[in-house]
Amino acid sequence: MTPRAPEALPWRALFAVLALTTLAYANSFGAVPQYDDYNVIVDEPAVQSLAAWRESMPGIRPLLKLSYALNNSWGALAGWHALNLLLHLLNAALVLALLRRLLPGLPAAALAGALLFALHPVNTEAVTMLSGRSVSLMSLFFLASVLAQLGGRTLLSLLGLAAAVATRETALALPAALTLVGFWQLREAPGLPAGQALGSALRATRWHWLLALLALGSVLALPRYRELLAFSFTIRTPWENLLSQGGGVLYLLGQLLRPWALNAEPVLPVFAGWNARWVLVALAWALLLGAALAGLRRRRWSAFAVCWLLVVLAPGHSIVPRLDVVNERQLYLAAVPLYALAGIGWSHLHARAPRPALLLGCLVLAALGGLTWQRNTVYRSETAFWSDVVAKSPVRARAWNNLGYALEHEGEGDPRAALRAYERAIALDPADYTPRFNRLALCARLPEVCDTGR
Repeated sequence: MTPRAPEALPWRALFAVLALTTLAYANSFGAVPQYDDYNVIVDEPAVQSLAAWRESMPGIRPLLKLSYALNNSWGALAGWHALNLLLHLLNAALVLALLRRLLPGLPAAALAGALLFALHPVNTEAVTMLSGRSVSLMSLFFLASVLAQLGGRTLLSLLGLAAAVATRETALALPAALTLVGFWQLREAPGLPAGQALGSALRATRWHWLLALLALGSVLALPRYRELLAFSFTIRTPWENLLSQGGGVLYLLGQLLRPWALNAEPVLPVFAGWNARWVLVALAWALLLGAALAGLRRRRWSAFAVCWLLVVLAPGHSIVPRLDVVNERQLYLAAVPLYALAGIGWSHLHARAPRPALLLGCLVLAALGGLTWQRNTVYRSETAFWSDVVAKSPVRARAWNNLGYALEHEGEGDPRAALRAYERAIALDPADYTPRFNRLALCARLPEVCDTGR
């Protein structure tokens, strides 16, 4: 792609993004390990020290695990949150720079999009949850690679791709994202046919595609990755997963419009046969994809936003099944152009009615920042976290079991409340042995609770 001279990044805009982001996440330092944090950090031997990390290599996600090992070497939990917040601040700055490159002449829209990215509470899962770093650290290298390629620094961009894949394998989508960005920019040239623009974009990213292919081979060469892949295809078939993910991504898009209703464990249906719901999901995506491809040829930002979303989500949200259909942290990078789309709408309003637009913008940002602050409080304890989940997903047996365990073991404990949570989990899923085992262990330790707790 042809490098375009970057516009100077205004320091006042950058300061506004960083300052407001820091304010919204100031209370994230009170969060404790949650959920996936135990599997990949607290109970993972390979990240307990730098020596343990070295001994575990070669292994999956080496750069991510290195960052975990470094944090464990420093010791304090505050260090984990400081690094996670720093990554988010850097990503917000990169998003601002990227949007200014992709939306020349619309600096207000770029700033609004960067602020929405920085402050939307849907990103707390990638910032406040310790293991959410897998997404934010990968995004740092991903965005840096895109910006380097836009600046004509192909070697630096390739290094960013390598680092992103070494952090999280879903970064294999980067060459497709770069091709999309290159096509978008080349379509600026008047009279350049879409086919020629696509061909030029593919040629400009040929080394990225080659490196991604080599990286994929390296990933599949690791036994642990092969084990995980083999297990994934026992969950559901690729076709069933594609439709299930289609419904899940629509749910995620809805979460962008419902920042007060975030849920770490939503109950989402999976495809098990055709019915009206899945016909509508398939039809919605067929129409959306068709409109996006047609709009991309006419250089509509809404079309670019949809294509970017699908490209970025494709490695983890297409044919390879996963236990949880979707997680909100997956929107962290995928929704960036959608925030810019909202910014474009706001900038048009600002051009016609500056004062009402400024008031509306301030109200929206204040609301999002407040919701982010509030969402961070959910991570202050395991009891608070799982209480939030069961309030929003009351039929999720696993959530009730985890709430019971937190109530039993956190702080001074509340064994009677824990017993009620275990029994709720057993009633919801009688086949799950975990809450039964936890209830038996509680009753063996405190028989008087079970005698009077019924």
